[in-house]
Amino acid sequence: MSDINQSYLQKIMPKFKAWLETDEGKQFALERNMKDNFIKDNFSAEEIDKLDEGILRLLVDLLWSLAGWNNKDWLVSQILKSGLPKVKEAFKTLLYSDKPLAERFNQMQEIDRMGSATVSEILAHFDNDNYAIWNRRAKSSLIKIGIDENELPKLSQLSGSQYEEYVKLVKDCWEKVSKSYPEITDLLKFDFLLYYISILAEEKVEEELFKVEAEEKFDHKATIEQILQLGSSLGFAVRDEERVSIGCQIDAVWRSTIANLGTITYAFEVQSQGSRDSAILNLQRISLADPTVQKVLFVAVDSEIEKIKAEISSLHKEFQDSVGYFSVKDLQEALAHQEALKRILTSTGLMKTRPMIES
Repeated sequence: MSDINQSYLQKIMPKFKAWLETDEGKQFALERNMKDNFIKDNFSAEEIDKLDEGILRLLVDLLWSLAGWNNKDWLVSQILKSGLPKVKEAFKTLLYSDKPLAERFNQMQEIDRMGSATVSEILAHFDNDNYAIWNRRAKSSLIKIGIDENELPKLSQLSGSQYEEYVKLVKDCWEKVSKSYPEITDLLKFDFLLYYISILAEEKVEEELFKVEAEEKFDHKATIEQILQLGSSLGFAVRDEERVSIGCQIDAVWRSTIANLGTITYAFEVQSQGSRDSAILNLQRISLADPTVQKVLFVAVDSEIEKIKAEISSLHKEFQDSVGYFSVKDLQEALAHQEALKRILTSTGLMKTRPMIES
């Protein structure tokens, strides 16, 4: 494993300790403690059988990984698509089973909307000593303190085995840091430090945090999730896998009803592999089937977008004009900036923080 950049930590730690005493630092610490108590109280071995829609709604409100979603009720409805018994069983397995971590992690991700960042956040607050939070901020900050980027996962959504390896790496890193800074007593406090480092990156070297490497391979399901999250944050009603006709469905849809203008719809087709002809046909079908569609968009890496453009160039002009292109890189950068904006507005009091919950 890479060596820790001790000189960088020596510069950061005094600032981090001072930040903990600011209103923003205290608020984040309060929210972390509140979330700790909520998860440990409501997902204990005794309470987990009592899990209901109300508790899930409160959990969704608290999780930072889901903070970018405006319509939390829709998120809960998506989680419950699996059925409450299956959701309960997944939580039991994740938190209390003797199965390997990789297997438990994978089973929890079978529940709709339970991505890697969300599952890891639940685990980290359930057991601060043994589980690490996985997200873009943590990854960028680990690199900042000396971890080789090649040792970290490439994609945003992890398999159980990838998360298991990630936890080992973060534990090793935390143990090295805590030898010099014993106040970083567990993995959650270490994640707090990583979060603070990511804030410095935003303030001082914005391009480092928002730099997104183009990927020729990306996770199709995770990309759909990102499209839905961005749409929700912009105030759209979102849906995935919308059926257009028999044998045809669109990956994601954004809709908004505007007074005097009716409904505006944007349809997204994620092209990671498979037939481009089929993807083009899907967007042609929804353009014809739904008169509210203003734009149909392909989401793909840049090289694939160029190939799609070439194929569409032979089709009729009206369809060409209705098509837009959204690179995976631009999508991820948009989400990064959206998260930063929300943090800034929250810190200034322009957006309400998540509701307090009594333990």
